[in-house]
Amino acid sequence: MKLDFDVIVIGSGFGGSVMSLRLVEKGYQVCLLERGQEWGMNSFPRRIEEIKNQLPWSPKDKKFGFMEIRDYPDSDAMSVSGAGLGGGSLIYANVMIRMPEEFFYQWPKGIDRATLDPYYDLVEKNLEASPYPLSTDPYYSDTKKTHSLKKVADGLTAAPGATAKPEFFLPSLTVRFKGNFPGEQSLNSHGAIQSKCNKCGECDIGCNIHAKNTLDLNYLFRARNYKGGKGPLEIRTHAEVISIESITNGDEYYKVVYRNPLKPKEEKILYSKKVVLSAGSIHSTELLLKMKKKHFLPKISSKLGAKWCGNGDLEGMALMTKEFLEPTKGPVITGAIRYKYEGYSDGFPHGLFIQDAGVPIGLDWYLSGKITAGATFLQYLKLMRHFALDFIRRFFHLMMGRGGKINIGAEMLKAIDRNNFSRKLYVMLGMGRDRNDGSISISENGEPLINWRMDNSELHYDRAKFEMGRIAKALGGVFVNNPLTYIKKIVAVHPLGGCAMADTEQEGVVGRNGEVFGHPGLYVVDASILPTSVGPNPSMTIAALAEMIADQFPVVEK
Repeated sequence: MKLDFDVIVIGSGFGGSVMSLRLVEKGYQVCLLERGQEWGMNSFPRRIEEIKNQLPWSPKDKKFGFMEIRDYPDSDAMSVSGAGLGGGSLIYANVMIRMPEEFFYQWPKGIDRATLDPYYDLVEKNLEASPYPLSTDPYYSDTKKTHSLKKVADGLTAAPGATAKPEFFLPSLTVRFKGNFPGEQSLNSHGAIQSKCNKCGECDIGCNIHAKNTLDLNYLFRARNYKGGKGPLEIRTHAEVISIESITNGDEYYKVVYRNPLKPKEEKILYSKKVVLSAGSIHSTELLLKMKKKHFLPKISSKLGAKWCGNGDLEGMALMTKEFLEPTKGPVITGAIRYKYEGYSDGFPHGLFIQDAGVPIGLDWYLSGKITAGATFLQYLKLMRHFALDFIRRFFHLMMGRGGKINIGAEMLKAIDRNNFSRKLYVMLGMGRDRNDGSISISENGEPLINWRMDNSELHYDRAKFEMGRIAKALGGVFVNNPLTYIKKIVAVHPLGGCAMADTEQEGVVGRNGEVFGHPGLYVVDASILPTSVGPNPSMTIAALAEMIADQFPVVEK
């Protein structure tokens, strides 16, 4: 059988991008299939109609954007994930934090902080991550939300159940802060053009100036421009994989069928010796569940779909803070507080992180227009009075200028909607150690369904809400929990699990090398293989695991 490629990689997030580069460097001929499109500089939507049509990924509604938002009626969870070349890196908040050593409890033997640290180093280097330059670059020194979080953290004491005082730190961010002025363009270490961050706060809706170090500007950029081995990475976008089938004909290889979501009736077939599935927690699990049901991949472990969690994601707000905190100024996240706590009653370690969350400038204008302000209406009346008096004077040929104001620019701008509400808004993102007792299944109409309840993770959510409340109080504001939590819903922006890594197929789906038990040559490398919650933002750990797994592939002999 003539194979099309040595390896087919499905998905271009933190698992697929890392694997693509490292396997190309090792001499493999690699093809990357990505369901979404490539988003170039200044291509992300901003106008209202563009946002409505180009932001959501919802093929059944003929929307093919870069953000997929899913709700699961019988679950306590919603989920948000990325679509497009670069996967979740297009919409995440840029944060790189290493998984604390104690949180590797219940992970496969031999995978711990000491094992991953060299790979964490590689990820940090390739993504050019660095802390927010709050005190080293004057342009970024006026980010009030960062200063405020540090000040609050310094004044916090250890809460009941805590094992240490809360600790503020500036996490590494995959944002370009290099340059002499905002927006200045230069080449990153991989040769891609990027701009210096201009503090617009649009990280989570696509960075239009490429100040965000998304995967298409580093790992994928280097892979598609690689000159050695069997040549550069071949990337096919608008390529949604619908099946993976194991073919045994003296030797095992794989048949991959994909289609263009915009033209779903047109299917294409590729064959390869190895397949790396990196479509994310929900869609990697979905695809394997369907393939197992069709007997295309019959030997997959019965644990497929198990050990799902949302990494303890929780959103909260402080309203009407004492001071203006200007949440539109700066990247989405700049600072973080780490909280160390006693574990759950069964010994499962607990801890949490709370981070500041900025908002895009466009959202500020939106909120200001929606929230009525009496002073704005009064200013409209004053302007109307000014022009009415002007008209009366001219109509009756009265003398001009008596008591009237000539330069009215400032007066006109007073009629712009007030934004005191948004300037005194402080959004908090919490995450941490919830329990991995959820699962993913397939509905009757073929949709992936998350089955998860908050109940067993109440310890985490109670502690997170308590700490957010303390922050809000210290800021002189009123704490408001995400309204969805009152109807038992959390928004999981970090969905994890479903194809858990384990020591045996009785415990999980893939081994510590990412290979699927029972199907040699088939690998899963993404958020789905994480066997527990990470605690902090998981992207760095996903990428480090990918580096570790890729490191175990042999070099192709010339």
